[in-house]
Amino acid sequence: MKGGKISMWWYHPFVMVGFAIALILLGIGAAYMVWLNMLRDQERLNPSTERLLEVGDGQRIPLAQPDPTPVPTTQAIPVAATGPESTPEPSATPEVLPPERLIIPRIDVDWPITPADVDHLPKFRGVGWIFGSAFPGMPGNMVLTGHVGGPYATLARLHQVQPGDDILVQTETATHRYRVQTIYETTPDDVLVMAPSDKTIATLITCSGDWIPERQTNARRLIVVAAYEGMAREGAGG
Repeated sequence: MKGGKISMWWYHPFVMVGFAIALILLGIGAAYMVWLNMLRDQERLNPSTERLLEVGDGQRIPLAQPDPTPVPTTQAIPVAATGPESTPEPSATPEVLPPERLIIPRIDVDWPITPADVDHLPKFRGVGWIFGSAFPGMPGNMVLTGHVGGPYATLARLHQVQPGDDILVQTETATHRYRVQTIYETTPDDVLVMAPSDKTIATLITCSGDWIPERQTNARRLIVVAAYEGMAREGAGG
């Protein structure tokens, strides 16, 4: 009888369901470990820093930014200084931190920044920081994108920016100042605008031109390229 009770307990529906769930979780965990090992092997055999992007005209672009060596700054740059107390203390080098907020005073832009890719822009009022592009204040091309229209529009007035305007990018500990150098339009398939650079720049991208219903996109892309000027002030992320 005792053995019979054990047998009945073993075949209880809840016990069987729990056992099945445990087996499924173990299988998922094993598959995940296999996937991680495959990624490690792929990176070892074909490092991402050695991969190339081939564009229409035959150019081959390495998909790697320069090493994230901080750009020295001998003196912090004040933002809208109104008196001696608003001038920040000098700072040696910026920290390697992700961008958290984009501010463009001329066009009243002040939006949060979130990681994104060209096919998956933020589904809220935010600016996308393209995966693999440079960190604020670091050598390379920091690529930021945003919608020009619709409920998630953040860069609707980007066409009003002018050369010499400030573009401020906040991290957790600092505000980095970029100054607009170049403004132009290009085609949606022009990936060169996102190519790595040996300079410290920021590239802002949004849609422009006529809406193409069959493609569900605009005919052109507005590009704003800004060069790094230095850190504006410490502790701007709070």
